[in-house]
Amino acid sequence: MNLGVEMTKNDEKRVSKAIRKADSRKKCLMLVNDIAEASLRGTRLLTNSDTSDIERSIRATAGVDAAGNYIRSNEQRVCADMLNALWNLSLCLIDVQAESLDAKGELAKVTGLFILVHEYQHFSEYLNELCWTRSGAYNARLQERAVSISQLVPYFYNMSLREEDDAMRVIDLKLPDEGSSTIFEVIERAKQKSSRLKALIKAMRDVMSQKQVPINVIIERIDDFEEEMRERIRAIKRILYRTDFEGWEELRATLVTSASPKLAMMDALPDYDDLLADQAEYEQTLFLLNQKSPMTVLGR
Repeated sequence: MNLGVEMTKNDEKRVSKAIRKADSRKKCLMLVNDIAEASLRGTRLLTNSDTSDIERSIRATAGVDAAGNYIRSNEQRVCADMLNALWNLSLCLIDVQAESLDAKGELAKVTGLFILVHEYQHFSEYLNELCWTRSGAYNARLQERAVSISQLVPYFYNMSLREEDDAMRVIDLKLPDEGSSTIFEVIERAKQKSSRLKALIKAMRDVMSQKQVPINVIIERIDDFEEEMRERIRAIKRILYRTDFEGWEELRATLVTSASPKLAMMDALPDYDDLLADQAEYEQTLFLLNQKSPMTVLGR
């Protein structure tokens, strides 16, 4: 069933039939998913009639002791635990959204810096092309002139002539030393933010698994957050090198041998799936997700 589309009469009949055949735990899970769907997406999985039927069936499992005191059933406790999990997971989802924005902000800075590195390389290649002669060699005088001009006001480029393997010199344009260190600092901050995001999501998944409360809309949301991070990091790394073409591994081996600074920058930013979740953040989130919500405490 498409959750974003209003249920048809046949859908309603199928759901009502499934509710009648379901045990108490499945009924509670249906109810919790309906609440989450309505809260987070503004749609419903159940009709008002279905909701009332589930609530009545759960209330009917309660008992009364010899003194006439109301006794909560095991089914009611299970349902309360599921509602408690939904409350805590919904709050944690807000933290995930905030952490995702922070991580994307740092990754945007990495993007800008990688673009700058890429443009520096292109400018360096352009200058070398200007100095190339028909005889198949570089014009040394033009190269030296370009380097000397680059070091004057207002340019101050970190440009020099580098010896190649064939004994020719080429113009080499680098970022300022402080620029290179800044890139690695920004990458480290992006890694930390992404690692915290991963820890939050891992804790949410583990709690839903341990408590056997799969809340579909929340699972879809955190799946979307993670997929967006995966693709964003892949796209950033492709600014420096196209890693999706057939000869990439061969080129990479050459870059490793030559200690390429660009490769070092790219490798400093791991793919999302290779990131380690922040352990302290994970444990703290797991602790909070297992706390009793205000509703549960007041209802005891």
